[in-house]
Amino acid sequence: MNELIFGISIEEIERITGEDLKAIKKWKKGTKEIPEPSLRLLRLYLKGDASALLGDDWKGYRFSGNLFYVPEWKNGFPPHEIRALFWKCQQVWSLEREIELLKRELERRNEEFDSLEVKAAFYRRQLVLESRFGMILQRSFI
Repeated sequence: MNELIFGISIEEIERITGEDLKAIKKWKKGTKEIPEPSLRLLRLYLKGDASALLGDDWKGYRFSGNLFYVPEWKNGFPPHEIRALFWKCQQVWSLEREIELLKRELERRNEEFDSLEVKAAFYRRQLVLESRFGMILQRSFI
């Protein structure tokens, strides 16, 4: 993994890893092994390899030129698009929840409407029966 530190200045490595200059010089000479956390930071910073810091689930994901690339997508995402995706996901979740509430309300109102239709049919029948009964009474007194 020492090929990571060749072609980059000691000061830049110090800035990336936070290690002291003496240790970095030993790394460059090959007399001291680079600690794993420093290797991970260097892989992330120099190669853009997200799995270096985040684990194997992030293989194929990389950072390059202020863009974040995912394996399934050709173009990289700038930070503002990633934030926009986050807010879009929040909005979708919120709208899905609202849709569920509206579906329940619609179902409740449909049940109420069905109940009112049953009552209306009952009163309609009653009205027909009462009007027939009234006609019978009228005929019998005429």
